[in-house]
Amino acid sequence: MEQDSPELIEEYVPGAANGHNYMVKLCHFPDGPWSIELVHVEGKPPLSGSDRVWPTRSEALQAAGTLVAGLAA
Repeated sequence: MEQDSPELIEEYVPGAANGHNYMVKLCHFPDGPWSIELVHVEGKPPLSGSDRVWPTRSEALQAAGTLVAGLAA
């Protein structure tokens, strides 16, 4: 009997950091770590995600905010 692999869950979350509005695409498997797939920043080209993973959604969101805050004005 073939076992189905868990489905990847994608979530889009808006945010603002250092005067930039953004939308981050978070991904994770059920009960798995969270990753940043893509960050769309208002008025700038999209930022690719990171190879890093975070154990919680809030830590991944904090990392996205830090990434956007680091952009030059």
